[in-house]
Amino acid sequence: MFRQLIPLLTALTIAAVAYAVREQRRRRMRIAPPQPQITMREISEAPALLEIEKSCLAAADPRAAFRRAALQTAVGALYLEAIAECGVPDTAEMRQAYTQTWQSLREYQRLKYDDAAPDDWFDHFMRVARPYIREKVRLTREFALHLDEGAERFARIYDELLEELFHEAMTAPQKKTFVPPDFSHS
Repeated sequence: MFRQLIPLLTALTIAAVAYAVREQRRRRMRIAPPQPQITMREISEAPALLEIEKSCLAAADPRAAFRRAALQTAVGALYLEAIAECGVPDTAEMRQAYTQTWQSLREYQRLKYDDAAPDDWFDHFMRVARPYIREKVRLTREFALHLDEGAERFARIYDELLEELFHEAMTAPQKKTFVPPDFSHS
């Protein structure tokens, strides 16, 4: 008699596990902003951030506008980081301002739109864009110093790669997680 119940118990166990996994994923992917009424002034008094908030809230899709603003300021910070690595002085203060701006925008997105999670579209963008920008700055510097046209062409390729990465980040679903890229082979 017990032997006849084994297939039924196995099927019920598999169904219970599948349900639990599906329910856990549904809860994790559910969009539930912690503070949808928050204003930027509650996060930062920086005039630049208040202006960004004003222009983004006036956009047709404010969430996408805030995402774009966070990416653009992060790109600025990454360029300043790469330029500083080339030995250009006096970039630390400006880089810090850009970094604080994108960090504040990310916090605002998390609280107002539930559009920030670990290993999400932004973290993926930062991980992949950093070496792209570093290499583009190196190639641009090489072109400027040695008038190497090959370096200029490669720098343009990195522009295209960054544009594709930017578009991917803009269209990524909320709360989608990305596997960190493997740069061990490079």
